[in-house]
Amino acid sequence: MANTLGRVIRRVAAGSASTSNRFAALEALDAASAQIWLTSDVNHLGDESSYRTLASVPGFLDVSRPSPTGATTAESPADFDWFGRFAASPGAAVQCLGTHVIHRVARTATTWPNVVLRGRCNPSTTMGACLVVVPGREGNAASVTDGGLYTVAMFSTPGWQDMTLTRSLSDESVGFVTERPLLGAPASGVPDASEIVSVSVCTIWCAFFSTGGKAEAVALTVSLEP
Repeated sequence: MANTLGRVIRRVAAGSASTSNRFAALEALDAASAQIWLTSDVNHLGDESSYRTLASVPGFLDVSRPSPTGATTAESPADFDWFGRFAASPGAAVQCLGTHVIHRVARTATTWPNVVLRGRCNPSTTMGACLVVVPGREGNAASVTDGGLYTVAMFSTPGWQDMTLTRSLSDESVGFVTERPLLGAPASGVPDASEIVSVSVCTIWCAFFSTGGKAEAVALTVSLEP
């Protein structure tokens, strides 16, 4: 018998006057049904803890910079302009989506979630899109050459369409950071030392280029998904 249903099981509120409510006052728990309910809830909530939305940004209405390498079909992060935005270059489209703590999937200690970039795009001719995961914090996508850290896609059909880029994570996708969190100041004296915490983090970037004319990439959302 499966021990999870992929959702939290709805049940009668505790204390309700019903003999079918195993959590009612003075009602003994039925061993089989109660175990299935509670195990299913715990498994589902453990899985959900690994998945969440990380960042959302408006995107770009004027993607008109070509690939810096002159490529019309992108193959790696080197085909994208990662510094144009900082040089105030018109039409440059690059966005850091933040540094985030990433947890393994609760039910499988060796499994990591996927990083998924979603949005809408409107290529005038052909638009290149790139999603990059940099291990650790404050890393720049321009230095990434490992094929396991990026995903590239090309969109060449004019008109608005859904855009999805997925990058599977692994141990090599994250950097491990050890820190001692700050404690609140006491009424007097020095705060006690807190416990050292070790977490796995990565920095996520995306960039776009257009082979000709103006393209658009908007409503960008990056999330951790199964």
